[in-house]
Amino acid sequence: MESLTAKQYRFIRRYYDWMETVIEGLQTVIQFYRDQHEEQGDRLLSDMLAGFERFGEDNLTMHVVFGQQEDRVREWNQFQQEVYAAQNIPANSDPMNKIAQMTKTVLPAFQRWQMIVQSALDDVQSQKPDA
Repeated sequence: MESLTAKQYRFIRRYYDWMETVIEGLQTVIQFYRDQHEEQGDRLLSDMLAGFERFGEDNLTMHVVFGQQEDRVREWNQFQQEVYAAQNIPANSDPMNKIAQMTKTVLPAFQRWQMIVQSALDDVQSQKPDA
């Protein structure tokens, strides 16, 4: 991976922290569905997923960090597909299907992506001379 500027590193660090907040929010969505508060769960899920539009393939910093290594490009593309698919969950009328999709597909995909983002941050840290 090419070296990141301080600004790019801060961006990815904030992105990682934001991912942690989103994962907590996804857990809240699942709880809303379990508690039969579908409307609130749907609204929260839609709002959170809308935030990922700015981190798509047009984001140059994301390209610098994740577009240089083939395996990370593949993971990034797969994650974007999962985000896109998750946008359809509120249209599902069966709360049990929503819970299943969230717990078996969406939440694990976000957790996996967060680990990949952490790995990218670790790579940058290991490249610093003081590391």
